[in-house]
Amino acid sequence: MDLIYKKKENRAQIFQSFDSLKGFKEMIQECEVEIVSPRILSQDDYEILDERVHQIQKGMIVTIEYYDRINYKRITGVVSKINLDTQILQIVKTKINLKQISYIELEE
Repeated sequence: MDLIYKKKENRAQIFQSFDSLKGFKEMIQECEVEIVSPRILSQDDYEILDERVHQIQKGMIVTIEYYDRINYKRITGVVSKINLDTQILQIVKTKINLKQISYIELEE
């Protein structure tokens, strides 16, 4: 009787889940991104942003928070290009549409 029980126990071990990529599941969970909806800014916020955008000049150091279709990102760097006609601000190599910006801090 003991022999039959041990055979069944060993057989059950065959069907246990096997994690061939140890740690892969945890790594995937770390990479998951939470999708955030864009904030709705007030008229006052837009006026402050507009004022600060017009103060930006090439070569200035700025901190920008912007929405990149999934969530908000913050970047600090030197302005390498600003074009109010095309509404593009470029910080080093990152191009940002002015409509996506929610916060601007100018370095002095």
